[in-house]
Amino acid sequence: MRIGKMIGWWLLPLFVAEWASAQDTAAVFSNRQALGSIDNPTINEASGLVASWAHTGYFWTHNDSGDKARIFLIDDSAHHKATYYLQGISAYDWEDIGMMERGGDRYLLIGDIGDNRGERPYVQLHVVKEPDIPAETSAADSLPIEDVHSFLLRYEDGPRDAESLFFDPIDERLYVISKRELEVGIYATELPEWPVDTLILRKVGVLPHTFITSAAIRADGTELLIKHLLKVFYWKRKPGETISDMLSRPATVQPYQPEPQGEAIAFAQDGTGYYTISEAVLGMKSVLYFYPRR
Repeated sequence: MRIGKMIGWWLLPLFVAEWASAQDTAAVFSNRQALGSIDNPTINEASGLVASWAHTGYFWTHNDSGDKARIFLIDDSAHHKATYYLQGISAYDWEDIGMMERGGDRYLLIGDIGDNRGERPYVQLHVVKEPDIPAETSAADSLPIEDVHSFLLRYEDGPRDAESLFFDPIDERLYVISKRELEVGIYATELPEWPVDTLILRKVGVLPHTFITSAAIRADGTELLIKHLLKVFYWKRKPGETISDMLSRPATVQPYQPEPQGEAIAFAQDGTGYYTISEAVLGMKSVLYFYPRR
């Protein structure tokens, strides 16, 4: 999200009121630890973040709108390890990245779901098998177009701006959370193994929050994190509970120190905490932070 896309002043009273009302915080996680600053200047608008499930201590991230179709691999000190370009793919407004496992393989889910003006009839999801970690530092490689599965998505109730997605390993559905409404929408769709006709994102609930910028689900589907610019919201799933039922319950607010243009959040691969990262704005570095579980 560029500076020109930052939160409008008209929304400030909503955030202030929400901030003041969050007195019942039940902290599951502790205060942040700074792990390191991004050392690659091309990663200047980190908009999504997900921990690698195959390679402990590594993360995948990508830039916001205006960048090439590429993903970056960083380590847990925020040092750049590799860049992978998705051949034949365009990047209109990549906003979030997730992970799923199918048939013993792990896949990255890249959401081209940004729509500031709410006018895109279709958005896209790109699914690619998680690349191996290269031996050399700062490697660059390309992922051939035949290895990238791109899905067209359409909201059942018209275009929406969104910056948050996750794949639920329990019900095996893709979830997208809209951004700008006073009560944002929760949308879901089945995700087939291969691209078919346009997938319909059907509304399955709402959240009493606005300006949602990222979401992350634990690898086993038992916990969920959703954030906006000022707070992190947390839900623990009850046995047999659906995503929509879980999100119909009030969240607990977790420790979070707002970052300049802080958009992305990710669970640790082993669930021992969560990570956040921000865009590099106004001359400030993009820092990887860790919030450990208590």
